[in-house]
This record gives sequence, structure tokens and C-alpha cells, in this order.
Amino acid sequence: MSSWTRVSFDPGKTGIEAVTNDLQKALEDPDTFIHNDMVVWKAFDEVDAQRLTDLGIEASRALVMHVSDTSNSGSGRLYKRIDSEFILLDAMSGGEGYFGRDVLAYMQREHGLVGAA
Repeated sequence: MSSWTRVSFDPGKTGIEAVTNDLQKALEDPDTFIHNDMVVWKAFDEVDAQRLTDLGIEASRALVMHVSDTSNSGSGRLYKRIDSEFILLDAMSGGEGYFGRDVLAYMQREHGLVGAA
């Protein structure tokens, strides 16, 4: 089964370079790329609010998506940084036939999160 986790950081006022630098300081050789003014990290382990907070990333929001191409399923959790902690803002998940693009469309529509990958 092929599955992965992607975390899209909305840098807000912090800026892309600062978020990228924070990730490089927090992780050994993070797999990241820039997509539509967001920093995207390809994570290989579980990412939740505590993990995001522990990383010390100064982004305003983070969308954590778990996607499986075998079962064609996807889920996502949107976190907002409040007082240096990431707090769960919204979540969406689905079973078979529920794709990552469905999560992206929902987060864009409901929260104006544009540019996540």
C-alpha cells in the first residue's frame, strides 16, 4: 500500500524563507518544496498538533494530509498557530473514493487555504 503525509505550511506574515529555515533547523534534511507561496513538507511519520508545535515552525497555519493511492482515500486536518501552539481548526476524512483533492477543495472553500499540495 502506498501512502504518504504532506504538510502544507501557510507562512502568513512570517514568510516562506523563514518557514523553510525553521524546518531545516528542526529536522535532519527535510524533504520540502515550495508550491503556490506555501512550504510543503513530505513527512514520513505521524504529524499532529503536538508534533507541529514541537517543530517550532512560525507558520500561521498548517494543513496535514494523509493520502493513499492504493485505496484512493484521503484525509486532512487544518491547524492554526495560536500563542506558539498549533490548534486543530478543522478536519475532513473519507473512505474509498475520497481523494486528497477533495480535502484541498474543502479547505480552500471553507478556510481560504489556497496553494496547499
